[in-house]
Amino acid sequence: MRTLISCSALALLLFAAGAQAQEKAEEGGTFTEAGEGGAVLPEMVVEAENEVRQQIEKEGYEFELSAAIIDSFFTITDEEALAISPVSGLQPHLNNLERLASNQPPHYWLREMAGQPVATFYPQEMEGHDAKSWRLDITDFKGTTFKSFSGGSGAPDDLEWDGRGDNGEILQAGYPYSYVFTVTDKGTNTYTHAGVSFRIPALDHRDKDARVLALAGDELFIAAEAGFRPRGERWLTKATDMVRQHPYSPVRVHVVAESMSLAVARANAVADFLSTEMILPREQIETEAEQRQDLRAELDGTVKIVIEHAD
Repeated sequence: MRTLISCSALALLLFAAGAQAQEKAEEGGTFTEAGEGGAVLPEMVVEAENEVRQQIEKEGYEFELSAAIIDSFFTITDEEALAISPVSGLQPHLNNLERLASNQPPHYWLREMAGQPVATFYPQEMEGHDAKSWRLDITDFKGTTFKSFSGGSGAPDDLEWDGRGDNGEILQAGYPYSYVFTVTDKGTNTYTHAGVSFRIPALDHRDKDARVLALAGDELFIAAEAGFRPRGERWLTKATDMVRQHPYSPVRVHVVAESMSLAVARANAVADFLSTEMILPREQIETEAEQRQDLRAELDGTVKIVIEHAD
């Protein structure tokens, strides 16, 4: 009986202590005190505001280009300047200058192909001499006269050449040409001025109702291979811009090389490049290959991209 009475008394004491703790918790207490059983967890609400402000000041961008630099044909300064996207510096490219990646917009920064007139000559008569006649001869790499102009007294201030020879044949892209200007005075004295050699790496010209983009082989390809040089890919990218101007015209690629296998491989490479860049089925671009043995080794053949029925 003693044992049972002791246990009952201990149970009553624990019950009383628990009741007191519960009463304090209900009164708003948040912590139990020493000797008390149980626990009360308080409610807590945290409110805060967070704000980040960024102020951006856009300053003007100036890039000076001289006419001599842009028109030299031998600089990439204008390309680097114009290749930057006009949205650079704005969202979503705030901190990420990006070049125009799409292949569809025109690539205005790429080098232009020569058009017609191919060249303009500015004859100058010698002072103190009364000219009787004048003559301008344009010669090919063999020294043979390719095109000639002549007249009586008084040479014109400027003389435009469309790139065609006396027989109507168009010049060969990439081949070197030169010119000789001759003046004969009334005293039968002849004065000759030999000009510097020049070459046209890429030519945009008309042949009846077709538009022809003629390019030198050494401009496009690695020597004796069908792989493209970096500048060759740039030339072909420019060609795609020009082909897109005639969306309903068939396109044909004609390649001349010293071996038929090389000509075929290069024609296919050019056609593949064009079809990929313009997102066209490969079969829409026709290819032609021609073997010619008398090519100058350093010129490495020619490539013509023919746009049929170009308006």
